Amino acid sequence: MHAADVRLLFDYSYAATARVLDAASRLGPGAFVGPAPVHGCASLRDVLVHTLDAEQRWREGLRTGRDDAAADLQPEAFPDVSTLARAWRADEERMRAWLATLDDAALNAPAANGTPLWRCLAHVVNHGTQHRSEAAMMLTHWGQSPGELDLIYYPREWYPRERRDD
Repeated sequence: MHAADVRLLFDYSYAATARVLDAASRLGPGAFVGPAPVHGCASLRDVLVHTLDAEQRWREGLRTGRDDAAADLQPEAFPDVSTLARAWRADEERMRAWLATLDDAALNAPAANGTPLWRCLAHVVNHGTQHRSEAAMMLTHWGQSPGELDLIYYPREWYPRERRDD
């Protein structure tokens, strides 16, 4: 796997997350923290905080080789969408800074768990995709669909010129 490809996956992931957070910001506060309209899902806040928490824990675990490198995020620390969005943007900066230090050789080398680092990072993106789809389902139920979130629909004009294949 190439470093540019991994960074592109995270570019997409953060753009898709921004769409979900933007749609969530149009909800009333009760919908964000209240029970999910879908059986088997936690609140929208719980799903999104879990996604951010997992991203942080994976990054710090992969970066340091320690399972306890990041503290657990608690949903109650995020009373509204704007608080969560600020935390996510700050974490995105940390992730992007770390990803910028990785080259192809580092990504293809095994992480502490023995799995190639790129595969662990692909898991992080895929995990986010799963939970964004749950969040999108809730948002759509409330009349606030974030729109298409699939990678194939990720607008080409959002790609930095040096990463485009045209």
